[in-house]
Amino acid sequence: MINKRYSYKKLLLLCVGVSLIATTGCTDKFDEWNTNPHQATEEMMNRDDLAVGAFFVQMQRNVFVLENLASDGTGIGADTYQVIDNLAGASFAGYTGATNIWFSNSNFLTYNMTVDWRDRAFEHMYLYVMSPWSEITKKATEQGRPQVAALADIVKVLAMSRITDMYGPIPYTKFGSGDFAVPYDSQEAVYDAFFKELDNAVSVLYDMYQKDASAKVLEKYDYIYRGNTESWIRFANTLKLRLAMRIVYANPGKAQQMAEAAVSHPVGVMIKVTDAARLQRTGDFSYRHPLFVIGAGEFDDARMGATMDSYLNGYGDPRISSYFRMAETGKYTGIRSGININRDNYTNGNFSQLAAASGDDVVWVNPAEAYFLRAEGAAREWNMNGTDQDLYESGVRTSFEFLGVSGADAYLANSTNKPAPYTDPANNGNSIGEGSPSLGTITIKWNAGAGLEEKLERIITQKWIAIYPDGQEAWSEFRRTAYPKVFPVMINNSGGTINTNKQVRRIPYPASEYRNNANNVNNAVSTLLGGADNGGTQLWWDKK
Repeated sequence: MINKRYSYKKLLLLCVGVSLIATTGCTDKFDEWNTNPHQATEEMMNRDDLAVGAFFVQMQRNVFVLENLASDGTGIGADTYQVIDNLAGASFAGYTGATNIWFSNSNFLTYNMTVDWRDRAFEHMYLYVMSPWSEITKKATEQGRPQVAALADIVKVLAMSRITDMYGPIPYTKFGSGDFAVPYDSQEAVYDAFFKELDNAVSVLYDMYQKDASAKVLEKYDYIYRGNTESWIRFANTLKLRLAMRIVYANPGKAQQMAEAAVSHPVGVMIKVTDAARLQRTGDFSYRHPLFVIGAGEFDDARMGATMDSYLNGYGDPRISSYFRMAETGKYTGIRSGININRDNYTNGNFSQLAAASGDDVVWVNPAEAYFLRAEGAAREWNMNGTDQDLYESGVRTSFEFLGVSGADAYLANSTNKPAPYTDPANNGNSIGEGSPSLGTITIKWNAGAGLEEKLERIITQKWIAIYPDGQEAWSEFRRTAYPKVFPVMINNSGGTINTNKQVRRIPYPASEYRNNANNVNNAVSTLLGGADNGGTQLWWDKK
């Protein structure tokens, strides 16, 4: 197998080829150049930012992996999204279940972490995010354009924060040095690098913004904010706030420092639904939402999760129809992960499909999340420019507004509804009854007199609902806080390496790393990881 990460020249050639193909419509000069490809000079490549723009497009396509569409509208790539974001994220977070029986039902859903799914996220992000980032950085430096590198750094931090939160220590600060085998950084060192990169990116963009608030960066190639510097600053500060909260149990002092700095910045964090980081379509950039493909399209095997069933039905949550479709039974019914799937009993009609439409935008970060992060900070008595109650309630209202759903005030006033018992229509042995320790009990209405832990559970539960379908982020927050209560698996094929009640804590390193970067990955496991390379070892920030 070719080493996809460290064969640097091959990475460069592949990225250039794929990126240029993907952006054939990004400049009105491209057809002219394409008819005479050997005449394309460096000056031509720099014209209209094509030299860096094509790489930036590739980064955007692969934070949440999108299909490469063919002329008939079909595509490939949703399977990679399914593994990375659904089967190794959303299922662990309780968002979704599945009616398929991959690897004879011995897979991530039943805690068999040895299947080749463990390779997918690691290899994909180094090939399709880190490599184009390296090229952008080099070209931006040559051209004296730090603002271009700043945008690439922000996208890289978002993508690679997901990778380190899946695996733990990763090769990061020395990537792009030209070495074939790249050493790993501790997760603490990776987070330190994230904060420095985000601070530098915000500084560069804010300096540009102060000089000319209308100035754009990579406008033709930016499908998130169309080059709007103010929006990118808000996004970067919100990402910094997210990462700060992630480390609160590992380094509370630094967590508070970074969080308060993000919120107090003159531009600040996301506050409006229009601040959302979402991939927008144009004539040059098109895709089908991967949740549609795996939930109702060709794959048709992802379904509403049983934990989602419990919380949304129990709360009478009006957002349920935005997330899922009513099953043929006339109910919203989820399927539990980690159970014995019999295809005769687990027919698709018994369980709710995902409601995502083909033309929905993929959302990177939802503005409601920023309010819940600030609410948690305020509950910890940090300066978050608001009280914990006001910020919590603003988070819920923003989520409703973002989805176009009414009834937020009545929802927030509800002090009685709790997560509902879960009934598996195909096998009652998988049900969760009243009084089960796996069943949540937290209500919706804010309780100002509650202690920190009750406030935290209420905040995280509503954040969990609001940021759907970002399963990776929801899984990380579940590991960090233990909220909300996610139903445990019934079948545990981990061989004793994963505690059923504590649930899966990380993804083991890819087999390709042990083949091609053996010394560095073995060193990372022995000195940086803090435990064996299995799904039960807790990450550096997983200290609660």
